Amino acid sequence: MIRAMIRVFPGASVSVRFSLRKSYILNLVRRLKPAPTFVCFMLLLLCSGYVSAQESHIEKLPISISDPSQSEALPVISIDGKRLFFTRARQGFDGSTVLDVWRSFVKPDGTFEEPEVLGGNLRSRYGIAVTSISPDNNSLYLIGKLQASTANEDRVMVSRRTKTGWAVPTPIHINGLKLVGPKSEYLIIDFAFGPDQRTLIMSVTRDSTLGGRDLYVCFLDETQNSWSVPVWLGADINSTSNEATPYLAADNKTLYFSSDRPGGIGDLDVYRSTRLDSSWQHWSKPENIGASINRPGRTSYYTEDAQGKYAYFVWRPNINSQSDIFRAPAPKRENSVTLITGLVLDETGTPLEAVIRYDRLSDGKHLGIARSDPSNGAYQITLPSGEAYSLYAQKQGYLPASESFDAKKVIAFKTIEKNLILVKIKENATIRLNNIFFETDKTELLPASFAELDRLGDILVKDTALHIAIEGHTDNIGSEAHNKSLSLGRANAVVAYLEAKGIPKSRLESHGYAAEKPIASNDSDEGKAKNRRVEFRILKEGK
Repeated sequence: MIRAMIRVFPGASVSVRFSLRKSYILNLVRRLKPAPTFVCFMLLLLCSGYVSAQESHIEKLPISISDPSQSEALPVISIDGKRLFFTRARQGFDGSTVLDVWRSFVKPDGTFEEPEVLGGNLRSRYGIAVTSISPDNNSLYLIGKLQASTANEDRVMVSRRTKTGWAVPTPIHINGLKLVGPKSEYLIIDFAFGPDQRTLIMSVTRDSTLGGRDLYVCFLDETQNSWSVPVWLGADINSTSNEATPYLAADNKTLYFSSDRPGGIGDLDVYRSTRLDSSWQHWSKPENIGASINRPGRTSYYTEDAQGKYAYFVWRPNINSQSDIFRAPAPKRENSVTLITGLVLDETGTPLEAVIRYDRLSDGKHLGIARSDPSNGAYQITLPSGEAYSLYAQKQGYLPASESFDAKKVIAFKTIEKNLILVKIKENATIRLNNIFFETDKTELLPASFAELDRLGDILVKDTALHIAIEGHTDNIGSEAHNKSLSLGRANAVVAYLEAKGIPKSRLESHGYAAEKPIASNDSDEGKAKNRRVEFRILKEGK
């Protein structure tokens, strides 16, 4: 009868189908008043049906990826959901287990292309596994060893994309790692690099560990190109059991990890917690993400795309069995993200490899870095919605390019395209300062402008032969005299700021052009906004 009811509603959701099953069983119990053992049996039937219905959403990846004769682990999906990296075990020449990095492209219909092993610099006879990929798709984070003499502390590595492929991985130095236990512990560290590429979550055993393995966080020191001493994530996250396989979502706040703590569906389940402040010590109570992902056995290595469409994870029946990669609809999350995509180009449209920094406009805080693809100039960045941000691309020999965007009112996943055009340093080269802000019809700089002006000041400090003109422009609303005064007043405000930062006045000029030099039509609000701008022009080329 129960199965017949469910067949009647084949398209019903899991919750609806569960409710039908539940109603039928409870009514049967009320009418028959059976023995307690029969009630227990019916409840077990109810629960098993619910788990079965939930598991119907889980799909094992095709045999080309989840090979029945081999173990696969560490699925890493790119933020755009188009590239799946994973690690596969093979037998080495000496009979030992060796790990390789593989990649498959995800087609628009959600199916997978034939996977390929990433050879060249990413293959070693001693084994290399993938742990994370940067949001821009141009940095792969790895663990393993390139040669027999590789020190334990040099087994965490990064490889950058080049025009000809992936570069030789270079070690990532983590200060004061000091693991407890045998040196083989370095082989089973679980790492996850945050979307800002400045945060690293790891699962290790140290002196401060509460359980078998705990979660810690490290932060990048860009000046030293090294990572801070690991900081324990605290008792909100860690337990007396093992916490492992961390993954920091695209919002840089939601943390997924696996744990064998009591009360799970299986022996190892995936849990989720949200960071509550910037201290990285206060977290929401970890919640089991439920039967949509977890099931009896061992579920681990959870990851998902930025849109939150699919979750990828590893499952195996027990600790000694083979592991395979699965996919399911990602659980709904509270924090939405914005995906910024675009190209970095020169004036002729030629792709450029550049470093892109991004900041929060409200306080100028530096949030992270990205790199554009050397072959096509493409870049990607994910940022939490609800804030306004600035982008800043730079490359040696070129003037920087900046853009800003406002995601304060974004409440769902959104993609924004922003191309960044870099201009070579030469006389009369003109650059728009996109992140300069004033009150409407006023000349006082708003604090959100300071980060942009500080970067311009740094350029002038480093290149003492560079002379520039600051040029203000308006739309055509208002009288010519008023607009002339307004545009010059704004240019003067920028010059005054740079002078206060130590730039000699002899290297600076200011001009106000009102509406004389439009770059767009004043017939639309969008065109008027483009015409209201501040630019700087090189008068004398530096070194």
